[in-house]
Amino acid sequence: MKKIDLDKLIRTFVKVSPRLQSIARARTRCAATAEDLIQDAWLNLIKSQSGTAIEAPTGYVVRVANNTIIGHLRKEKRRSQIDNEIHDLLWETTDEISPERVVIGRQNLGTVQAALDKMPEKTRRIFLMNRIDGIPHRRIADMFGITDEAVYYHIRRALERLAELRDELAD
Repeated sequence: MKKIDLDKLIRTFVKVSPRLQSIARARTRCAATAEDLIQDAWLNLIKSQSGTAIEAPTGYVVRVANNTIIGHLRKEKRRSQIDNEIHDLLWETTDEISPERVVIGRQNLGTVQAALDKMPEKTRRIFLMNRIDGIPHRRIADMFGITDEAVYYHIRRALERLAELRDELAD
C-alpha cells in the first residue's frame, strides 16, 4: 500500500465532488444542506488523515462523504422525533376550546415555565434557543463552544423533564 498525498486527495475530492453533491442533494432534498454536507465530508476527510495508506482514494472519498450524509440523516430523523414529542407535549389533538381548557392550559403553561426555570441555565438556554428560536444544533454548538452531541444531550434532558411533567399532569 502506498501512502496517499494531500494533493492526490484534493484532486480526487474535486473530481468526485459533483457526484457527491448530486447524491447528497437527492438524499436530503435540499441543495444548501447538500453543499454543507459535502464541506463537512471534506473536513471529515482531512481529519481522518492519520498517515494511513489509502489504496483506492476515490472509494475512500465516496465512503467518507456517504458516512457524513448518513450521519446527518440519522440526526435529522432523531430531531424530527424530538419535534414530534414536543408537538404532542404542547398541543392537544382536539379542536374544542372551552373556558376550562383555557384555564387548564394557562396553569399547565405556568407549570412548564416553572419546570424550565428549575433546569440548569445552560440546558434551558440551549433548549429554548433550539425549540423556540429555531437555532440549529450546529450554530448553538458553535455559540457555546460544545459539540453537536452535547447540544442534543441538553435538549434531550429538557425533553425528558418535560415528558415527566406531561405524565404528572396527565395523572
